[in-house]
Amino acid sequence: MPRDEAKRVALSALYGEHMLLGARFGEGRSVLRYHGEPQGDDLVSALEQGCVLGDVSDAQVLVLWGEPVVAFAEAAFAGRRLAIGECAFEAVLTGDGTVASVPLLARTGGREYVCADLWERSEVLAAWLSFLGSVDQGGERPFAGLGSEDASGAHVALLLWGRDATEVLDDYVASAKDLPANGRIASCALDRIPCIVARRDLGEWPAYVVLVPPVHAVALWRSILSFGQVTPVGRKAMRILGREALPWTASLVAGDSLRIDVSSLEAAGLVREDETFVGARGIREHDSGGKRGAS
Repeated sequence: MPRDEAKRVALSALYGEHMLLGARFGEGRSVLRYHGEPQGDDLVSALEQGCVLGDVSDAQVLVLWGEPVVAFAEAAFAGRRLAIGECAFEAVLTGDGTVASVPLLARTGGREYVCADLWERSEVLAAWLSFLGSVDQGGERPFAGLGSEDASGAHVALLLWGRDATEVLDDYVASAKDLPANGRIASCALDRIPCIVARRDLGEWPAYVVLVPPVHAVALWRSILSFGQVTPVGRKAMRILGREALPWTASLVAGDSLRIDVSSLEAAGLVREDETFVGARGIREHDSGGKRGAS
């Protein structure tokens, strides 16, 4: 399924629900904000005294697999090496050290990874990963046999984030142990609905990305919103909150070229200290030349 069509499938699953909430839409039917959505201190209170719920189905979700996938992941994704069941935000750098994006990477099997780009650089990221996967070095293709698929339309992606996020999801499972711990991903039945749930806390509050089959999306969306402490928010509010929790997200705007200094990337845990990933030398050489900051 073409990417644009896949995105429409996922986004249209909740389109009627967003209309009922007075949504204002952006490109591709992504929700920018809702009528009466909290702002300023009220928005922060919604996160710190409850939790926020957003439809992030405009995120690009890529599945990577095959014999060379571990080597590819450790070259393409600059963060820590993941064990099966782990997830983390990891920078993806081009050869000169510029940042393609910082997706959430999850290792879902011995030879399978899922990459979800929640920001505005998914087109840049997808193009670079495709190029890197097919690179030819003097007749040798180091990642020959790598498989990839755009799975953006296979699930509706929801982000539940805030103080009470764990408490809300706990109501759907037999035991809190069924939910993944921070930095983990798991298959969960949420009120008998089969979902994939990844937890990667944002700032000091728990955050869950819930991938739900489109056929069940409306039921789960309405159910989660039935909790009094859950506030629906659009993309604009998520950007504001995200920049407070993870300052590096402020740099992840649409565009072809983005550079973030290596000290900021390391401090955020987005790159590891060795030089085994693509772009490692580029970011350090750029910094040693006295050029600092994001551009």
